[in-house]
Amino acid sequence: MGLDAGTPLRRVATHHKGENSSILFDQELTLSTGFGSNAVTIWRNDKYPAELVDKDPVSTDPVIYTQGSLIRVVDFPANSSGHNHRTASLDYGIVTQGELEMALADGSKTIVRAGDVVIQQATLHQWNNLTDNPARVIFVLLPSEKTVAGVDVTETGVPEKYLPKA
Repeated sequence: MGLDAGTPLRRVATHHKGENSSILFDQELTLSTGFGSNAVTIWRNDKYPAELVDKDPVSTDPVIYTQGSLIRVVDFPANSSGHNHRTASLDYGIVTQGELEMALADGSKTIVRAGDVVIQQATLHQWNNLTDNPARVIFVLLPSEKTVAGVDVTETGVPEKYLPKA
């Protein structure tokens, strides 16, 4: 198991049992298709500060961000184009394999490669893989303000089933 696109991921989560810590989960996760890429949510917390739980907080609910925190891995297939979207979140994206074009609403574009870190601040954006090789990004999402400098930065272009429940 590794960081390369298409390879399974291993999730190891710990929990407190009395005064001792213990392993809660040690399992392999597989990515599922949806939203123009293959993805899996590793862990999610719907509150801030984080609620420490003794059960798996990742349900079958396909939410792509939350009012707490979320970590997910996304594989972008070779020669694929995404679509413009925005979530009301501060996203940290760590590119672990391949390269992607990040296109923004103002028409600006930049290429990010393995080892690069993207800080996405609730901007309308699109991910495009213009290469013949897959790319993998680990995203950590945190909730953000919904208005910046008087501009509405709420969800755009995100199917309703992926939005957090109110």
